[in-house]
Amino acid sequence: MPRDKRITSPQNFSAPTIASKVTPTTSSENLLISFSLFKLDPICIKGEFNNHFKDESHFHAIATSILGKILPKITSHKFSEVCEGGIESDEIHFHPVDESHQEIVRDILTEYGYKKPRIDQMLEGSDIFQFSATTGHTYAARVVCHKIDNVLYLLFLDTNHHIYMNQKYVKESLFYESCPVYLNSNCRYMPTECFAFEYLDLNKLEESYGYNLSP
Repeated sequence: MPRDKRITSPQNFSAPTIASKVTPTTSSENLLISFSLFKLDPICIKGEFNNHFKDESHFHAIATSILGKILPKITSHKFSEVCEGGIESDEIHFHPVDESHQEIVRDILTEYGYKKPRIDQMLEGSDIFQFSATTGHTYAARVVCHKIDNVLYLLFLDTNHHIYMNQKYVKESLFYESCPVYLNSNCRYMPTECFAFEYLDLNKLEESYGYNLSP
């Protein structure tokens, strides 16, 4: 009577995946991004700061650049490579918000609902930074963040470069009113609290930046 042939169980085999073929490049020293504190809804501090958008195209361009280019670039580098003097600093414009501009940051964080002790904690060091939200010179938008160790906690967008306000960038942007979260008439700023856009003579507004007469 022939003996039963014993069949050897095949070894466990798994087909190679895309992930198994990719060599990770992340270093433990690379910067990390957290959205846990991020405020997307725009605010307006009349005459000082407005991070609404000009229109939907403005919002889409900035959002696409942040998610598709800027954040991947930042998280593939160490802090020393993106900060002032680093190899990526010229393109990203990553720098601390200096003391002379921290008061407007305080006002913005207060408007977003942060309590004074938390704001004091954020501002007590030189750990509030901003960096460019886009590449090139199409838009002057900035992202403001709080750096703790190698983690950047994104706080809000300076959509129109108003923290470091400059005539070249401001113009009518103090009166932009497009909001990516303006749904069902829930925006607390629209349409009457901040804006009188349709009543402005924009040419006269722009000319007024050159006025220097004082009483």
